[in-house]
Amino acid sequence: MNKRLYITLALAMIFLSITVFLVHDSYAKYLTTLNETTNIKVARWRILVNNNDIRANNTATAVITPTFYHNDNISDDIIAPTSEGYFDLIVDASDADVSFQYTLNVGVNSTSAVQDLVVTGYKIDNGDLVTNITNPLFQDTMLYSSSVKTKTIRVFIKWDDSANATMDNAADTLAADGTAKLDVTLQFRQLAS
Repeated sequence: MNKRLYITLALAMIFLSITVFLVHDSYAKYLTTLNETTNIKVARWRILVNNNDIRANNTATAVITPTFYHNDNISDDIIAPTSEGYFDLIVDASDADVSFQYTLNVGVNSTSAVQDLVVTGYKIDNGDLVTNITNPLFQDTMLYSSSVKTKTIRVFIKWDDSANATMDNAADTLAADGTAKLDVTLQFRQLAS
């Protein structure tokens, strides 16, 4: 009987092995792995200010060139008490793939030889002159879906020599040995989707 039991167990093991192989093989027909790579284009954050990419610099000193109005008593493009002028900031979002908000602040630099520089107003794209000066000076949104991709902000400045000025004539005279400086800050923030 041991021989019969041995043969039965051997046959059971063979059938069990065949069954496992067939079941495994049939399941293997339905097990598949697919590996692929998805390429997703990343939005461009390329905004130019006066033709300079904001990603490359955190300072715009080299790109802001003030212009001072001609005066019979003051040389061209030189600042002196009562001088008035402007500077332009051209924001170009032609190569930006997202909507954003931008904010402009202008103030006198703490190391400026002329502390009486004041912003007297601004214009957007040669529009109406805005003389209500606030902090921030200007805030706007450029939408990706808009056809308007550039804005020109003209900021008007003056060396205040009125009775409200903080510098007296002696301080004005000493300023001639220094440099007048304004801090101009443009901050950009992507709008959430």
